[in-house]
Amino acid sequence: MKPFGIAGIQMNLNHGSNLDAIEQRINTVVSIYPWVEMIVLSELALFGPLHAYAQERPTESEHRLCQIAQRHGIWLITGSAFEKVDGKIYNTAAVINPAGEVVEHYNKLFPFRPYEQGIEAGDKFVVFDVPGAGRFGVCICYDMWFPEVLRTLTSMGAEVIIHPVLTGTNDRDIELNMARANGAMFQSYIIDINGLGVGGVGQSCIIGPDGRVVHQAGTGEEFLVAELDFDTLRRQRETGVRNLGQPLKSFRDSKTDFVVYHRRKWRNEYLNSLGPLVTPGRDDKDKIAPVPADIGPPKSVKATKKRWL
Repeated sequence: MKPFGIAGIQMNLNHGSNLDAIEQRINTVVSIYPWVEMIVLSELALFGPLHAYAQERPTESEHRLCQIAQRHGIWLITGSAFEKVDGKIYNTAAVINPAGEVVEHYNKLFPFRPYEQGIEAGDKFVVFDVPGAGRFGVCICYDMWFPEVLRTLTSMGAEVIIHPVLTGTNDRDIELNMARANGAMFQSYIIDINGLGVGGVGQSCIIGPDGRVVHQAGTGEEFLVAELDFDTLRRQRETGVRNLGQPLKSFRDSKTDFVVYHRRKWRNEYLNSLGPLVTPGRDDKDKIAPVPADIGPPKSVKATKKRWL
């Protein structure tokens, strides 16, 4: 199979419309790397991180991006933007095909609460197929902190995880570690694109399905470009990461039913003891999570045989 060309755009972003700057950089990428078939933007790249710029769907900005994708004949992952749907605001990424058509909308499943207030959580996992290449899945920023998200996407067949990010805080190093770990655990390419300015601190990366770094960006404007090798990815899913562990098949064949995922069966006394999901303030300096033993005696949970439907 021919390699698939992909590019991520790490660029400086401002509050308000960044569409002109985005179009200019897409034009540049296509000019320098005409073999690129998909371009990925960072989270909230279109208008920045302020809710005041939320647009009613369908948006004029999306229409313009469709025209750009069609003109260049590329797949375009719009990073994301705040969009209003039925009076609710979502953090939404659009998947646009080379014909300039929106094939999917993905609403962020895990808004960064308690900081990302007023944003509704999505309820749909999104994967899509690129003919002649493979299956792609989409998640946004904080979603990757929950392995259940990538577990679901890869169980749906995703081979590449598109991950727009807006991280301007001191936990970017944690996210980079997660990207490498998730590449290996889920035997997937991870396309992790962060912004600059109000869009983050950069350090975007592309990770291979063996956990190796394909491209690591710095903290300035940069285009991340790579050729994705689906034959190598599928071979590793068959024979193991670096011809060793086979985590996808091992999870599939496990006899354990993870009761923690059954809300009606699992006892949440300890998690409930952690208090509400709120932003800590100056008056909260003396707060600390309780000792688990003070909540009550632990309850043994029997690992039951998994039942497949």
